[in-house]
Amino acid sequence: MKIVLPFTGSRGDVQPGLALAVELAGRGHSIEFGAPPNLVPFAAAATASTDGITVVPFGPDTKALLESELVRTRIKARNPRTRLAALAELANFGWDEMTQQLSKMAVGADAVITGTLGQEMAFNTAEAMGVPFIALHYCPIRLNGSMSVIPGRQLPAAVNRATWRLLETTRWRSMKKRENQQRHDLGLRAATAPLPKRISAYGGVEIQAYDGALFPGLEREWANERPFVGFLELVSTATTPGTDIGVGSPLRTWIDDGTAPLYFGFGSMPVRDPQSLVDTIENVCRRNGYRAVVSSGWSALSVRIVPGSVLAITGPVDHAAVFPLCRAAVHHGGAGTTAASIRAGLPTMVCWFSADQPFWGAALVRTGAGVSMKFSALNTDSLTERLATLLADRTASRAQELAASMTPPADAVRASADIVERAFTTSDM
Repeated sequence: MKIVLPFTGSRGDVQPGLALAVELAGRGHSIEFGAPPNLVPFAAAATASTDGITVVPFGPDTKALLESELVRTRIKARNPRTRLAALAELANFGWDEMTQQLSKMAVGADAVITGTLGQEMAFNTAEAMGVPFIALHYCPIRLNGSMSVIPGRQLPAAVNRATWRLLETTRWRSMKKRENQQRHDLGLRAATAPLPKRISAYGGVEIQAYDGALFPGLEREWANERPFVGFLELVSTATTPGTDIGVGSPLRTWIDDGTAPLYFGFGSMPVRDPQSLVDTIENVCRRNGYRAVVSSGWSALSVRIVPGSVLAITGPVDHAAVFPLCRAAVHHGGAGTTAASIRAGLPTMVCWFSADQPFWGAALVRTGAGVSMKFSALNTDSLTERLATLLADRTASRAQELAASMTPPADAVRASADIVERAFTTSDM
């Protein structure tokens, strides 16, 4: 079977799709994987040892987008009109280019699999071709009564459902014109309902690619409608590009030369003042006797190394290799990074920016395995205060317990591939 997987976003959005692609290719399927131009080298390296996978550019350069004035400034503007205009521009960014690229990728496809971003265009394409549609969700994004749309809040089930329904309606209104233009071009009738209803009616599958233990009640509420499989990760370290952590490498030598360090990294999130961030980390480490590994992610960090206390690393980081050598993790709360720090049994501090990140922070607080705060509130005092909680014995104990409850990565990937293959046999499209 030919399966196309168009994925856009940051590395955390793309990597779960790559994990599934590798498994499906290993089962004999032909895979065409679309990745943002800036992540094509990463995707190619991650799949290089697997036959049957072709990686092609898909959509805009997401690193450039995240660093643009649109994302860094206008989308965060205090003026509501400026902010709404920026959000509308962001939603439309790259749409025409991606629909054209997807049409070419999908020729002869037997199924379409996509991530959380870009589901509308991928679903319309699958419907037009009459092939199975599968989406990977990295956090709860559908109507439910178990969790609030406001991270950390406990609200009645009826209120939760009403607010999720409002979000679905708002999203549909913002996408309706673009979607129906694409549907017209594909020879489909205009859509008259939000995407979740259409996916359900079509028989599409929305795989919950995270552990249900982090959202009590949700797995039971959704049952088989939206199957939970656990976090999807590239299983083999040989296919996980990242900084060298082997014995004798500079990073491993530094880590082994002292107490276990804290890990600081904010992935693809644009840090407005990188040097101020580094100054804060240095001050806290110096005052409290901590050691820290600081990952630059997609930010340009100019780090003044504090001998024995702070080490900066650049380029991609293999979290699965680095985290087990650390004492705790402080990061932006992306789903993939959160999964890696939880799986390593690390007490985790989420310094969130936007999107699903505050939900992961709230989930860690709820389980007792971490702490959470908005990144913009991070300073020497707030970091010192939260690290005291993060490094307490009770937090470390809860982090270990949570890690033990996680679905093994290989099991999660196999379960997802099984669902995809069942979609071929059960589809009556």
